[in-house]
Amino acid sequence: MKHEKKEFEGINMEAALQEAEDYFGLPREKLAYRIVKEKSSLFGKQRKIVILAWARDETKEEDLKAFLNFLKEKLALNGEFLCRDSRGNMLVVEYMGDDYYIFTENHGELLNALQYLLNKIFPSIGKKIITDTNGFRRQREYYLRRLARRVAERVRETGEEEILFPMEPNERRIIHMVVNSMDGVASQSEGEGPIKRIKIFKLKDV
Repeated sequence: MKHEKKEFEGINMEAALQEAEDYFGLPREKLAYRIVKEKSSLFGKQRKIVILAWARDETKEEDLKAFLNFLKEKLALNGEFLCRDSRGNMLVVEYMGDDYYIFTENHGELLNALQYLLNKIFPSIGKKIITDTNGFRRQREYYLRRLARRVAERVRETGEEEILFPMEPNERRIIHMVVNSMDGVASQSEGEGPIKRIKIFKLKDV
């Protein structure tokens, strides 16, 4: 049963996770899971959620911590990497040190590269790994939301499309959410690979 993966269904996430806890006999902090699908009956009166769950391989998290310590030595960093669980089945890897700026230069280029690398190397942890340092992700989201609104308003006014700088998937999602909530404009990702640019343009029928 150690490596077994099984689907569980409930009227909400709490109910589905409770089913998984009962089946594996483990608390949820020792389970990894992902949403498989969400279902609604006719007219949306009854909602169900299906998750795929399995017992977390804690040795993989130890491997992750060992890799981070190796990285710290190779980069001659002064601080420490801390790992903590977060809402939404995520594992946050946060760097704490006065040389944090190494990770935040060039729009957080190194921080994003580290996040991409960790998710590629340690998928068996069963959680999406998010890297952060000195509150960069929160500040970055605030900046991206303001940027998206400012550019979208300018595009709507001038009618001329604009293309933003390259961004990783999580950042592009923030831009798309803001632009898509505004009337008269739209956005789309352009390029190949995980790092792409976003084009913001005015809708023709407005």
